[in-house]
Amino acid sequence: MVNGIPLKFGSDVNGAPLIQRIAFASQYSRVLKEFLKSDRVQQLVHLLAPFDGRIGETEKDGLVVNHYLNTEHSGFTRLGWHTDSPRDLFLGSRIKPMLNVGLHLDDCPQSNGGLRVLAGTHNKGLFTLFFKKKYFIDHKPDDNEVGLDIEAGDLTVHDGRLWHRVQQSPYIGEQSRRRVMYIPVVTGAYQPKHEASGTPFYHKLAKLALSKPKRQAEPQFHRS
Repeated sequence: MVNGIPLKFGSDVNGAPLIQRIAFASQYSRVLKEFLKSDRVQQLVHLLAPFDGRIGETEKDGLVVNHYLNTEHSGFTRLGWHTDSPRDLFLGSRIKPMLNVGLHLDDCPQSNGGLRVLAGTHNKGLFTLFFKKKYFIDHKPDDNEVGLDIEAGDLTVHDGRLWHRVQQSPYIGEQSRRRVMYIPVVTGAYQPKHEASGTPFYHKLAKLALSKPKRQAEPQFHRS
């Protein structure tokens, strides 16, 4: 548990213990803390203009490092449809403009799963925001979803109200590895987390929905 946000554990390709999702990562790494304070990262706040944005290093879930890996004992292979906005409601505030900026550390073409978004859903109103999909439970592809061909070092930026998911890799083992850091760019009142912070309800809901799907006997694709 980090500032009330649970860690997600699994195993690496060799069976070694692996943390697959860690929140507030910059609180435990001088390098990552300096990275968030760098001029290049701080420029991201201007993407929220005319709102007064800031890097949420100690807010929301802070700097999140996701490590997707498809192995027999992986605990984090995919993530169902969701938006980031209900976090504000569960934290006791109105929905505020925010961006989630992903820094991708591995190549991830659409064929290897990865990020899927429903373009335009960020400006369709509250009904779409809350009822377009079943939060975290729904993993089904959508006819209107857009996948991204991502290269290591790419940035992806999405509005917190945008419906998105992470599709499971069709590969098993090393070929399925996908690592990404997410930086929250937030507005509104400053709401830092601390060691005594409780676990937000949305994380309890996600935990129930993150049960690993049944693995097929053979991967769907093989590298020649």
